[in-house]
Amino acid sequence: MNAVKKAAGLSHVELVGLHCHIGSQIFDTEPFLLAARIMIGFLSQIRQQTGITLQKLNLGGGYGICYTPENDPPSYEKYMEQVSSAIHETCRLLDFPTPYILLEPGRSIVGPAGITLYTVGSVKEIPGVRTYVSVDGGMTDNPRYALYQSEYQIMNVGLADQEKTMRVTLAGHCCESGDLIGENLPVQHLEKGDIVAVLSTGAYNYSMASHYNRVPNPPVVLVRGDTDRIIVKRERWEDLVRLDV
Repeated sequence: MNAVKKAAGLSHVELVGLHCHIGSQIFDTEPFLLAARIMIGFLSQIRQQTGITLQKLNLGGGYGICYTPENDPPSYEKYMEQVSSAIHETCRLLDFPTPYILLEPGRSIVGPAGITLYTVGSVKEIPGVRTYVSVDGGMTDNPRYALYQSEYQIMNVGLADQEKTMRVTLAGHCCESGDLIGENLPVQHLEKGDIVAVLSTGAYNYSMASHYNRVPNPPVVLVRGDTDRIIVKRERWEDLVRLDV
């Protein structure tokens, strides 16, 4: 191992563990159990071949969240119990000391915590085709549908407790055919001026926002109980040209 580090120019780097990541938005626990068993086996193989016992193992993330009613992620308790059992069982079988385990819950924590609010600019019904609802945002602040057709739940904030009677295509304000937040989305009745909430946008929304078409980014507001505060200020036109020479 030391010879390899020296040859690679890493003589000052101390290898203390391994990391793996098997994907994202995964609802089945079995792939995570398999990853844990394989990685413990890899740690054991490293010890057999080099004599070095690595003491840390990062099993990554990828736990799914509920974007639509069809999504059914397992509870954290169920997941943690099963992964922990797989780790301890494999360590016993291989006579390997249980490493320090790290996990990356990421999206599963911040995703459901975020909601994006838009104001309806207009509603355009094409009989027998679809109903467009244009909002004051779009692919500049959330490109996920344009990139890979990510699904979301939406609601009319003012009618959140009522039945969803419309199906709409939520369109942004960029001059792009792909500037959509979603298509065929069930929602309560919408009119110009209504506030639309797009749920579960805490992980990949603001973090993926761009300045396409020189559109300023909206603010981010943190809400706790009945109090709120701005944690990211709304961008101004001046901010967009600040670095221009």
